[in-house]
Amino acid sequence: MEEKQAVDLFLRNRSEESFCALFEALYPRVRRYFIVRSLDRMTAEELAQNVLLKVYNRSGELRDRDLFNGWLFKVARNELLAYWRRNFNAGQTIEYEPLEDDLSNELTTGSAGVQFDDWMTSLEPAERELTRLRFIEELSYEELAVAFDVPMGTVKWRLFNVKKKLSQIISASMTAPNS
Repeated sequence: MEEKQAVDLFLRNRSEESFCALFEALYPRVRRYFIVRSLDRMTAEELAQNVLLKVYNRSGELRDRDLFNGWLFKVARNELLAYWRRNFNAGQTIEYEPLEDDLSNELTTGSAGVQFDDWMTSLEPAERELTRLRFIEELSYEELAVAFDVPMGTVKWRLFNVKKKLSQIISASMTAPNS
């Protein structure tokens, strides 16, 4: 079953059967959300399951069905922030674990993927999050506004600035020697 169909079915009847279809459709996407944020595979799986359980328990809170993906990633972001708060002191430096080879190949292909990773590291963490949700997870402006709990105009302004900054980063990398 496709993701949109699973979401529609679940939001219509909120049964255990429809949740199983929803879980199957969304779990890989939610798990990837955590993995690309450099969490190990087991932690990503646990957090993805937590997110989907919260979706099941809180589905009545969703006001607009068309903004389901924004709400889903808002729940995922909150779960990630809670994980960081539970596991890391405020002054502690977080060291990222390198991605396993097979997973890295799954997420990026060839030198374009490596360049993209380099460009993304030039952005601030909030800018990277916005970019990933917009261009990798393909959330709409409305869904991003829900996910970040800001007005849609703010989302548009932030995306405009991120695109401008990325354009400058990409231009600089293309004109630099050894590119």
